[in-house]
Amino acid sequence: MSVDAIINNQNQATSRNGAGMGNSAADLTQSFMTLLVAQMQNQDPTNPMDNNQLTSQLAQFNTAAGVEKLNGTVESVGGLMYTMQQMSMASWVGRDVLIKGDSTLSHAEDGNKEFAFNLDGDADKVTVTLTGDDGSVWTAELNNVDAGVNTFNWDDLSGFQPAEPPTGSEANYKVNLSASNAEGDAPEVIALKKAQVEGVSFETGMARLRLGADGIIGLDEIFLIQ
Repeated sequence: MSVDAIINNQNQATSRNGAGMGNSAADLTQSFMTLLVAQMQNQDPTNPMDNNQLTSQLAQFNTAAGVEKLNGTVESVGGLMYTMQQMSMASWVGRDVLIKGDSTLSHAEDGNKEFAFNLDGDADKVTVTLTGDDGSVWTAELNNVDAGVNTFNWDDLSGFQPAEPPTGSEANYKVNLSASNAEGDAPEVIALKKAQVEGVSFETGMARLRLGADGIIGLDEIFLIQ
């Protein structure tokens, strides 16, 4: 008596009686034992059941029961991880994150004093181009910058051209970046900006961070949590 045969018998019973006996491992095992007893009671004494076949069928049911328990365990772990993710995401509210966006530098009292970017490879030199509110342009350099997320401030810049830009309280600059190596390759550089997490929502099981004026983003759009 095979697993498929038992399921077929259950389906036939369902058609006749309008209700099934269940398809869980426990239900199938109970059905198997019931049919096995009936088969033993009515077997041909001159041609008894094959013990090897019986052992094989019992092994199939034990495997089915084990898989069913494993599936239940995996589902429980998945639910626990989802709950833990919700709790973890809630703790992000009020924290700053770095996301893709234009960098700026300001010398105003409450202005942005740092700029950040992500490199996909080490760079011998990162050229920083500063554009003032009036359109004036200056350049500076950062040397031997490692791959990954990097954060710098005004004091880290050197080699200003054509001269050092004004640093008064009204000075604001848009930052543009490019990277290069002596070998001639140019690592990709992505400008980053700071945003604050104002809230967290979960849509179709995925966490979404609400960043106020910077919109709603997914976790894969965050480069760094500060």
